[in-house]
Amino acid sequence: MVIIKKKLIEEAKEYSKLSKFFTSNKHDFHEGGLDAKEKKMFEGKLGEKGIKQFFLESNIKFKEDDSSYRVADDYDFVIFSDSKKYLVDVKTRTQKHHFKTLEMVKQLNIKKINLYISVKLSTETQNYKIEIVGWCTKEDIIKINRIENLGYLDNYVMHDKELRNINTLKTYLSYNSLSVENEYQPVLF
Repeated sequence: MVIIKKKLIEEAKEYSKLSKFFTSNKHDFHEGGLDAKEKKMFEGKLGEKGIKQFFLESNIKFKEDDSSYRVADDYDFVIFSDSKKYLVDVKTRTQKHHFKTLEMVKQLNIKKINLYISVKLSTETQNYKIEIVGWCTKEDIIKINRIENLGYLDNYVMHDKELRNINTLKTYLSYNSLSVENEYQPVLF
């Protein structure tokens, strides 16, 4: 469990307030107008800020996306191994009944994301916290190849038991930076 620090909560609030008129319009499947968009953006950003805190505490080298709030981001983080860079997308769940990690088929095919990290956000108190459910590679998603339409476009679906334990991420980064023949092709800048 990662309790999100106040400074990071404020970063998430500021971003969601600014972005509600811009990036949320790309994915307008939440009811309730601009206030609902801001809330959903805030929740998603809290998930990202929790992962930022996890990276800092775990000594994982990373760069946070710094694109303008006026455009949809291409990734949430870049994490670095000794010789490679991986684009990361954080998937934030907000409801107790959410038990799947979803990525829109269209998004998976367009974006160059390498790794997905799934988190559950707890907003029951002002002490926002995340539980890291797990992580997977783009190749994991493609290999399982489960596509469902849950009311808004087709999504690739990963069940929790199919995700890798977050404690294996550093090992994965170390192993893949050393391997010569690598089935995973991270984005190189």
